[in-house]
Amino acid sequence: MGVIRNLFHVSLQAREWDKALTFYRDVLGFEQMFELKVGQFKDMLQMGEHNEDDDNHWLTYLRVAPDEYIEMFNAVINPPEFKTEPLGCHEDTVLESFALGCENLEKTVEGLKDRGIEITDGYIVDPSGVKIRIVERSGHASVKERLFTSLAGISLYVNDLDIMTNHLKAMCFELKDKTSDRALFTVGEFGQYVELIQAGEQVKVYDDDLLGHFALRIYKVTDTVKAWGANGVHCCPQPFMKEVKVPSDDTAKGNVGLDGCEIIWMVCPEGNKIEVMVEPGNTMQQEYERTHVY
Repeated sequence: MGVIRNLFHVSLQAREWDKALTFYRDVLGFEQMFELKVGQFKDMLQMGEHNEDDDNHWLTYLRVAPDEYIEMFNAVINPPEFKTEPLGCHEDTVLESFALGCENLEKTVEGLKDRGIEITDGYIVDPSGVKIRIVERSGHASVKERLFTSLAGISLYVNDLDIMTNHLKAMCFELKDKTSDRALFTVGEFGQYVELIQAGEQVKVYDDDLLGHFALRIYKVTDTVKAWGANGVHCCPQPFMKEVKVPSDDTAKGNVGLDGCEIIWMVCPEGNKIEVMVEPGNTMQQEYERTHVY
C-alpha cells in the first residue's frame, strides 16, 4: 500500500462568490455539497466575537467526482477580524493551472461552447481568473452525463525546480518525467498529476492569492508521517505553525476539522501549503457521497 491515496481537492479563493459559484455549479455542473459560514469558522477556532458577519459565506465544497473536489473560499477571511478581504492581483503567483478530466475531449469542448465558455489553447478561465486545463482521461463512471469526471491535476511555478522536485519525491510522489524546466509526478491510485514548472521570474506564495492550497488524501496519519520523516520531511499541525513538527512515530495524530477529516499540513520549501487529510468514516464529504449518487 502506498502513502497517498489521491489528490483530494484544490482550494480556490473566489473574488466574487456568487459569480464563482454560478460558474462551477450551474455552468460546469458540479454539485454544491455543503457550505460553512463565518460563524462556524469562529467556532472551529474558538475565537472571535459572534456578530452580523456570522452568516457570511466562508467556504463550500463542489464535487468534481467521488473523493475529488473543489474547495472554494469566499476571498480571504482570517482571524482575528474575520472580515472578507479582497484578493490581491499578483502576477508572480505560483498557480499555473489545475486540470479537469473528461471522457471525450471533443464532446466536452462542444459542450463548453454551448454553455458560452471560451476555450483557448486547451484552457478555460473561471470568474476569478484561475486557469483550468482540460484533459482527456478516464474518470469515474456516473449515472448522468457530465462535462468532467475527474480532478486531473495541478501545475505550479517554482523558483528552484531541483529543490522542489526532491521535496515531492521525499513525500512519496512518483516522478514520471523531468527536464530542465519541468517535473511531472503522479499522485496516488488514480494517475492524477502534480506538475512543477521552473519559473522564468521569481514567484511567491501569498495568503491572498487565488490558490489557497491543494489537499492530499492519505491512508493513515502515522504511516504517512513515518514515511515522510524517514525521508527528511515533516508535517506541522497548521500552516501557520510550520516550525512545529508532527512527530514521525505512532503518537502522530491530526486535527479534526469541521468537515470531520483528520488533518495535518505540509509546508514546502518555497511556502506552498499542502493539506494532508484522512477520512475516518463519518465526514461531511462521505455523508454527501452516501446520499447523492454520482
